[in-house]
Amino acid sequence: MATRKFEEKIIPTLRRRHGFRDEVSFFDRDRNESVAISFRDTEADARKYEKDTYPEMAKTLSDTFEGTPDVKGFEVADATWYKIHAS
Repeated sequence: MATRKFEEKIIPTLRRRHGFRDEVSFFDRDRNESVAISFRDTEADARKYEKDTYPEMAKTLSDTFEGTPDVKGFEVADATWYKIHAS
């Protein structure tokens, strides 16, 4: 259910947001855990997402998780798959 909702509701919304690059999500059915990593063009784009879009995304997915999701921001240090790099 969570993966379908993510594909149908979250990803299309993210694609419409300025600065969005990609989303990689992982789900472990045995542990009932998920991790989502998103990439944005700039730190400003990431902050705007946190302020304007994330609350809407969390509300959309609220029936698929318990508690409050742990949200952290990082700078890209290195990537071999994506053509992104540390600033």
